[in-house]
Amino acid sequence: MGIFFKTPKHRVFNYQPLYYDPRKEELEEKIENQRKRDAGEYVPGDNVRKGFHRIKYESKRSSGASMIIRLISVITLGIVVYLLMRFTDAFDFFMNI
Repeated sequence: MGIFFKTPKHRVFNYQPLYYDPRKEELEEKIENQRKRDAGEYVPGDNVRKGFHRIKYESKRSSGASMIIRLISVITLGIVVYLLMRFTDAFDFFMNI
């Protein structure tokens, strides 16, 4: 079959990951804001956009808490289903069908 169809070669990507340093980013942002204040430039809503970006970044970092909540929910749901199956006759009816 290899004679009839041309098999594509694998693609090579030149990806170089960047290191993100939140302290350095915050310092550069403060320096830039101070330069704008000294120069008299004012951009309305600039701090609001950066605040939303910061909140989004922090919420991604705290995703471990949501994972724990999800795990507790699944375990609780399993316990409730087990108790319903154990102590009700309704599940016996469905199991025997």
